[in-house]
Amino acid sequence: MGLGSMPILLTALTGCSWKDAFPAHPITLSNAEAVDRALQLCSLTAGEQPFHLVFEIAPTPDAHEPALRAMRAQIEVFWLNPITYRTVIRSRDFSQTRIVNGGVVEEHNTGDFYPRWIQNFVEALLEPIPESALLRKVPGSVPVGVEEHACISGGSAQVCFQNAEPRIATGSDASRSLWFDDYAPFGRRQIARTLTDKLPGNLLIRGHILLLAPLAQSDYPSLKAREFTLDNKLIQTEFVSQSTAESLMQIGAPNFRHNSRSGAQKKSRSRLTLPDSPRDAQDSPANVYIRTDRSGKVREAYAQDSSGGSGGTVARALALRFKPLVVSGAARQMEAEISVP
Repeated sequence: MGLGSMPILLTALTGCSWKDAFPAHPITLSNAEAVDRALQLCSLTAGEQPFHLVFEIAPTPDAHEPALRAMRAQIEVFWLNPITYRTVIRSRDFSQTRIVNGGVVEEHNTGDFYPRWIQNFVEALLEPIPESALLRKVPGSVPVGVEEHACISGGSAQVCFQNAEPRIATGSDASRSLWFDDYAPFGRRQIARTLTDKLPGNLLIRGHILLLAPLAQSDYPSLKAREFTLDNKLIQTEFVSQSTAESLMQIGAPNFRHNSRSGAQKKSRSRLTLPDSPRDAQDSPANVYIRTDRSGKVREAYAQDSSGGSGGTVARALALRFKPLVVSGAARQMEAEISVP
């Protein structure tokens, strides 16, 4: 009997598969090396290859929620290097052209609100592992292999891996949680062609790469900024704590009053209640993610996964108004988690 027949004979005699007979032993990498390998393999912006990318966001066929059906946009990236690139966003209610030349940023916006569901994809395309510098410093190691799905967590950021290279499976932080699928080659790299964004409330929205090609020489002139946009003209978003958000709430928001309990309950989260609401509604607040525009008006809201919030809860959150969040003299969009009946 030739040696080539031994595996067949062994699996026939034992009744197990090739994988069972010869299990793949995962290798162990330090957290820093795992992050570095995944970025070098799976991040377009970590390499030296300039690229042109077109990415389309569209609801999945089984998306029935009206909010999801309206989430359609296109993102275009012209990338030369980390200090020279251009991003273009096109959607029904918001469009943006942003050119970065080192410390010079030129930004043109149509519409006054940059939605989270678009920004999450833009950030994931440019930085698939959030807070990678922090995750590199997390002590320890992870196993990587065909059947492994190890993760590294630090602060609010987390990355999970797949396969032995390893590839990026998911990347998340306080504001975004994305899955990476349908990997295909681009030069020497493996790039996920499908990204799925998990919004609060288990709402899933998906995007696909329609075009990924080397950056053409004819596109280089479009990467040069022609003017400098001041900070107070840029649309930037800041994630704040619940207490900070509630300190900015305008008490006179329609149909709301701010209710703080006394005594021992003062230590618990302050609650937002409707006048003349039933007692059980006041005692059962739901956690809701909100995102305001720069004027303080809530423009995006989702009930969090385990809070049991309803469409009515989200509608109440959308009726809230806050004082503008000002950072370094410039008003910013604000995102936070608050409690709403």
